[in-house]
Amino acid sequence: MKRFSFSINSSFIIISVIFMVMITALYVQLGRVIDQTNKEVNNIEIKRAYNLTNKIILHIKSELNGDISSILSSPKSREKLNSFLSLNVTDEFKYIYVISRDKKGVYRYLLDGSYGADRGEYRQKFFPLLKELWQSSFNSRLPVFGFQKKADGLWLTYLHSIRIGGRVVAVLALDISTSEYQTLKRLLVPLREFLKIFLFVLLVSIIVILMQIYMFYKERKKSIIDPLTRLYNRNYLKEIWNRINLKKTAILMLDIDHFKSVNDKYGHDVGDVVLSSVAKRLMRDTRLEDRIIRYGGEEFLILVKWPKSDDEVLQIANRICKNMAKEKIRINEDMNLHITISIGVNLNPQRDGSLKNAIKKADKMLYIAKNRGRNRVEAT
Repeated sequence: MKRFSFSINSSFIIISVIFMVMITALYVQLGRVIDQTNKEVNNIEIKRAYNLTNKIILHIKSELNGDISSILSSPKSREKLNSFLSLNVTDEFKYIYVISRDKKGVYRYLLDGSYGADRGEYRQKFFPLLKELWQSSFNSRLPVFGFQKKADGLWLTYLHSIRIGGRVVAVLALDISTSEYQTLKRLLVPLREFLKIFLFVLLVSIIVILMQIYMFYKERKKSIIDPLTRLYNRNYLKEIWNRINLKKTAILMLDIDHFKSVNDKYGHDVGDVVLSSVAKRLMRDTRLEDRIIRYGGEEFLILVKWPKSDDEVLQIANRICKNMAKEKIRINEDMNLHITISIGVNLNPQRDGSLKNAIKKADKMLYIAKNRGRNRVEAT
């Protein structure tokens, strides 16, 4: 790549992305576990409620002898059945009560296993929070249940109709507390929330780090890129100096012929256009892996990497030289300049012992090319 291109540490990006994907997957999986556990707990609670309501209904029917009027007429019978309901009240099954519906469709307490002020009195109006659920319970042969959202401390309400002679005479209700559900939430939900916060913090941290990396590379770009030609400058050469493998590199040193005359005759603005145009043509006529450096003034250094042979290097140099001479540089609508370059090539930098000496050798060949008439390639 002959221009500087913004890049960041790929290892950091890969590790960060993998880590974020893992955390996200863990967060999603934990959500699934919570949902599945909720369903399992729901099923367990509903099964317990089903068993308990069946037991209670069988007991109530045995006490009624098939006639619900005994409850309506006997306070003693009601108290006895209320006591039985109270025996089944636990931290899990917080409220157990029986509701009837009068001819006007008003819900009223028949029995209530609650204690003290919580107990609904006989024939007291009952105002259900889950109205549709209660309506369904009086019309359904099967138990129904619904989740409580407005009642504090309650999780779900389970309703089982009491039928006598095929007719629904009342509905037995169990209000199940949130104790099991809250235990589940205490165990799993905080972990999920922690992962959510951790994922957010990680994402913000990565964004901040990427911004810092971006700013670093942006400033670095300014320091190693020539602003006029957009090629590397000598600061970049200093950075890679110790990483250049002389065994696998050829060096081209080139110079714009009679560039001083261009500046003197047309001015530095025209000279800048020439430099910029030459840089673009150099990028066009070299390979992606080669490095082009504005060495100073009108001089350019090209590091040809991984040359297959001396002939390949010379082909590159000759192509640059011929294409530069063949195409005029357009300055403006009224001016086109014919520009040529001279190139010195060091085909074997390794023999010079150091990059400094290898560049000197290429510069020496450039001097020879100029002395032999310019617009030519000289190699050693």
